[in-house]
Amino acid sequence: MKKIVMLFVLAVAFTTTMHAQRLLPGQRGLQLSLGLPIAESKLFDNGNFIAGLSLTINHKLANHWLVGLEYNKKHFAYRAEQIPVETFVIEGGYMVNLFADAGKNLLLNTGITAVGGYEIINQSESLLYDGATLLDRNRFVYGGAYHLALDLFVTDNLILFIKGKCNLLWNSDVEMFRPQIGAGIRIVF
Repeated sequence: MKKIVMLFVLAVAFTTTMHAQRLLPGQRGLQLSLGLPIAESKLFDNGNFIAGLSLTINHKLANHWLVGLEYNKKHFAYRAEQIPVETFVIEGGYMVNLFADAGKNLLLNTGITAVGGYEIINQSESLLYDGATLLDRNRFVYGGAYHLALDLFVTDNLILFIKGKCNLLWNSDVEMFRPQIGAGIRIVF
């Protein structure tokens, strides 16, 4: 009987995959993301891009806190010229896990963050090439953002993700809703 029990234990141990514990409360991760603002024109148009660096802190049930910095550059057409708008923001909030497979290899997260920062229009130049004057000004912006992210664990400490996000920024002279898509990596330490 002892041999049968021992063979059963060994069979179970060798047929199941073993993972280190993932998403432990208090575990931290450094996240780097690149993305594109969604615009009416082509997606990869005019050198528009978004770059972000964030810190994540795991909480219970695969949820996590998110604190980060983001740089957004988007161009707006004015006759034959492109007017750049740069936004620097700090954000912080909470992400909730909606779905995770049994091995926690694939996760779907959503969450809301508070956002605040500064917006620079046309590199602070109000006079355009044709003599026109921009009435839009540089100013502080604030608001919130909604996130939807799909995380894929490559290893226990390396996560690839794709995300959709929409910033809602008040006090901006340019636009209030700023949807974007992005991808990136998170290193858990």
